[in-house]
Amino acid sequence: MSYRVWAIRAGGESEADPLFIENGLLAVSFQNVNRDVSALPAQRAAFKDAFAECGDDRKPGAIPIQAGQLFRFVHEMKIGDRVIYPRKIDRTLLWGEISTPYLYDRSGNPDFPHRRGVRWLKSLGRDEFSQGALYELGATLTIFEIRNFTTEFARRFEPPPGAGEGPSALADDETQAVVARDIVETTKDFIAKKLKTELKGAPMEPFVADLFRAMGYNAHATRASRDDGIDVIAHRDELGIEPPILKIQVKAHEANIGADMVKSFYAMIHDRNVGIFITTGGYTAAARGFAGTRANFKLIDGAEFVGLIEKYYDGLDPKYKKIIPLRRLLVPDVDPEG
Repeated sequence: MSYRVWAIRAGGESEADPLFIENGLLAVSFQNVNRDVSALPAQRAAFKDAFAECGDDRKPGAIPIQAGQLFRFVHEMKIGDRVIYPRKIDRTLLWGEISTPYLYDRSGNPDFPHRRGVRWLKSLGRDEFSQGALYELGATLTIFEIRNFTTEFARRFEPPPGAGEGPSALADDETQAVVARDIVETTKDFIAKKLKTELKGAPMEPFVADLFRAMGYNAHATRASRDDGIDVIAHRDELGIEPPILKIQVKAHEANIGADMVKSFYAMIHDRNVGIFITTGGYTAAARGFAGTRANFKLIDGAEFVGLIEKYYDGLDPKYKKIIPLRRLLVPDVDPEG
């Protein structure tokens, strides 16, 4: 394959669709840089500086991402490369060939002045493609390169001479389970990262208390009372006098928790109480072996912790939902474990 394959969007609400369809143009916004960038040095750093000059610091972390996309649009996309436009209006995929260098033009729709010419070659329905190919198109970037399913897109849009287009229905789509697994793992990775970056240290304790409230317990963090070694107390009854009382220790810990730390915590747990040790990491075999011989002791590692957050997410306080923003979506009912 002598060309690269790119994907591009026409704005959040398809605002640039007329330019794409009627004018044969690929047009992107990046309103922070409303000027011709063709004179900038062909270096990513120069494009970052151009975005920084706009003085908009609301999302400073977005500057490298936006600058990188515009740099690729201007310098990395070449005439002859193919481009896919996932058209929201009719849920089709348009396949085109880039036909001109970068140009700056505010006519038609001044909000999308960064443009390149395109020659549209073909349009196909989304159901012509595997779930994996469609999933790759689901990236949130305005411009990105297709890397994993370039062969599938090329064969469907430009089948080799004499090969025909093949069956349009992909009944035995083996990528469905892979996509389901990727969605699951991506969500878990996102939650784990938020725990380690936004809730590390003291903020973790009230969060765990809130999680246990979402699970149906009366729970509170103990930092104010300086209850040494016990970070959260949880119980079912209103007064907290009916056993079992859950005494919880929380560690935002990268390495595995060893047996000594586990034993030290368990020494504070009375027979009628239940000890729960929660970590964002894992445990050594010795620590798990010790806990496995105690009926009133439970170890929760990072993976199980994330699973509990997913399961009881709807019951979390809104301030924690803001820290870990998730959205419930309908997805294909495919077993991600195969």
